[in-house]
Amino acid sequence: MDRFGSSKLRIGWVLVCLFVTGLVVMAVRGQQGEGGSQILIFGTAVPLGADSLRSYALGNLQGAMYWAVSLVILLGAFGPVSQWTAAAARGERFKGFFVGTGLGFAHGLFLSQVALVPVWALNWRLLGEAWPPELLRADLHGLLLGLQMLLWAVLLSRLLKSSAGLSLLLTLLLRELGPRLSFFLDFGQDLGWSAGQVKVLDVIVRLLPMAQLPSDPFSPLALPLSIGGPLVLGALAMLLPAGNRSR
Repeated sequence: MDRFGSSKLRIGWVLVCLFVTGLVVMAVRGQQGEGGSQILIFGTAVPLGADSLRSYALGNLQGAMYWAVSLVILLGAFGPVSQWTAAAARGERFKGFFVGTGLGFAHGLFLSQVALVPVWALNWRLLGEAWPPELLRADLHGLLLGLQMLLWAVLLSRLLKSSAGLSLLLTLLLRELGPRLSFFLDFGQDLGWSAGQVKVLDVIVRLLPMAQLPSDPFSPLALPLSIGGPLVLGALAMLLPAGNRSR
């Protein structure tokens, strides 16, 4: 695991997150009364009017969790895994892809869940609930998105050997492309597309990472395409001959 960061890094990460958690617990509180909802930040009231505090808080925390968890996993593991998969020996590249992705995801899992401690504390201070199912679902989807983005980033880094940064950028762009293509799944046939074309597009969309938190409940049936697809494509990319990265 030291390939992905030293023990000092992990200890420092935990201490910073615990410090932020302490600030949240001391500084933030939610109130909901007859006059509407409000948030107290260091004693300063931020009114929400007639909006429900629960819907307001969960709506924002869901997006924050989904975004933070996926990016922590991607950024925490991409560099070491991409270097491992750039090895000259084919066997070492395969080892770097499968073992490195697994270890990188485990490392990102630790970092992301520690980073969520302040978010869980904020949820508790605002709503008085420990583990709302909406946030648990956002956390789970964020973990899957982070793994999916990591697989795509490593795959693209093998195709774009001269620029690891560009492969990371393209991965983030694919993350934004997925929700845009979803429009054609709903209205493709109205635009003159055949049912077969819409089906092919549906497969492509399931392969791509999605920037938008899915509204549907989690379904294990989606994993063969969303995770298995990039995993197979990445394994095929490891067959490409090794090339020197530009200095």
